[in-house]
Amino acid sequence: MDILKEWQNLSAEMQTTKQSEEVSVFTLDVRSKDILQDLLYKLKWKLRWIRIIDLPLLAVALFSETDLKILLLAVFVLYELSYWMGKKEFNKIKTTVDYTSDTKNVLENNLCAISKILYLEKIWGYLIAPLAGPIGFLCYKLYVHKSFETVFALPNIYLHLALLIPLGIFIIVLGNIMNRSLFKEQIANLNEKIKELSNH
Repeated sequence: MDILKEWQNLSAEMQTTKQSEEVSVFTLDVRSKDILQDLLYKLKWKLRWIRIIDLPLLAVALFSETDLKILLLAVFVLYELSYWMGKKEFNKIKTTVDYTSDTKNVLENNLCAISKILYLEKIWGYLIAPLAGPIGFLCYKLYVHKSFETVFALPNIYLHLALLIPLGIFIIVLGNIMNRSLFKEQIANLNEKIKELSNH
């Protein structure tokens, strides 16, 4: 059969590769895969944490008064949007062998997807983190006073909300520190693997 013949030709071609080169490429593939799997594990937990946060919010919203429900559902939608955008990029990452693709291109595409997830998280953090304190405060006030109208009629309410905005700066700084700790070394290693493949 033609398929059998092609397989035999492919096997023969593979056998002609020098043993030392086979070991070198195999080691590189394993090391690259280890780096990717470490990054994937950490990215999966990032996505899981979104669900750990937003699903309880949804559960509370279902049993809340109207105005508090609106606020909690809005926060839930924001988290789900973040999850969907991250998941979309996460699904682009390849860890299985694809003989139709160049290894260097696969690693570059994976690095691009990983970097985009972290970039989207950073942008999302810059936009949402400053609102975390005020939103939490509003949720508490809505639980007590039931309506936006009553809450925003409270004395100094706008001052209290404004004073909580700087809490977002702390959240942003903490998030950046955590990302550097978790991802900086692995991304640098992945970049190094891509450079090694470029020199072959």
